[in-house]
Amino acid sequence: MKNTFTERPLYSLTVGEYLELHKSLLNDLALLQPNVTNPPKDLLTIQEAAEFLQLSVATLYTMNCRKRIPYIKVSGKIYYRRSVLFDWLDSGERKTISQLRREITEGV
Repeated sequence: MKNTFTERPLYSLTVGEYLELHKSLLNDLALLQPNVTNPPKDLLTIQEAAEFLQLSVATLYTMNCRKRIPYIKVSGKIYYRRSVLFDWLDSGERKTISQLRREITEGV
């Protein structure tokens, strides 16, 4: 049976109960916070980039040859920056008709 401490004031807890509550709160907090200790790496291999973009590796090689995607080549190996891929994806975003009309009326 799991002990809940919500009905009792903190000062009435025993040391063991307090430590159990503290440990439980730390576990809950760790689940809520983003993973700061292991941030996603920015430099991706072609396999990682293919997974990230949900494309095949062959498609990425074709896009590289046609200079349709930004990449880095070091000692014959191909790498992609995650941040640059995000920007590249944003640059290809298609606008809706209502967005285009709004831009025309606002003179953007």
